[in-house]
Amino acid sequence: MLKKFRGHFFSGLVILAPFFLTILFIGYLVKLTDAFVVNPVFRLLPMGSVDVQSKIILAKILIFVCAAVFVACLGFAAEKFILRKILQSGEAFLKSIPIFSKVYISFRDIAQAFFGDKAGVFKRVVFIEYPRKGLYAMGFVTQERPWALSDKTGKTLVSVFVPSPPNPATGFFIFVPKEEIIELDVTVEEGIKLVISGGAALPALKK
Repeated sequence: MLKKFRGHFFSGLVILAPFFLTILFIGYLVKLTDAFVVNPVFRLLPMGSVDVQSKIILAKILIFVCAAVFVACLGFAAEKFILRKILQSGEAFLKSIPIFSKVYISFRDIAQAFFGDKAGVFKRVVFIEYPRKGLYAMGFVTQERPWALSDKTGKTLVSVFVPSPPNPATGFFIFVPKEEIIELDVTVEEGIKLVISGGAALPALKK
């Protein structure tokens, strides 16, 4: 019994460790910014006439800006240099954790659908009669450029990605004749929310 409890306890620590480390890192970053950026700036600038409350507000703004710039620079370095390998190793570790890995992958894919490559790939929301007559599925247009299949069929075909709820980053694509596509005034963001909610978050009627 004690052995099982100890195993569960250490598994919990493994899951919570990244969050606590993130909080500790942010706190350490704030202290560094305050010591090496905010205080020297305040000493150099003529701020004798500024009251204490204004100085505190300015200090907080400066700390936030510096921290945001540092994180952005870290992200740039991660994309371009060796830190990408380190992040990939960390991601592999998270994927190896039972249960947590599925949650992590789902949130990562959803975030990529909103902010990553797929956000640019999805051109607009359309509806098609699928998988049979009388049923309608929502999809995202990904490409409208004519190619060989269009020539073979004699029809203008549109590439449509049909997502699988609740993860808009997974699904399948089909080629649909342009005349069979139903257009509605629904944005890509609204379409993604509709997929994540399983059809519950219907966009508001637009007049």
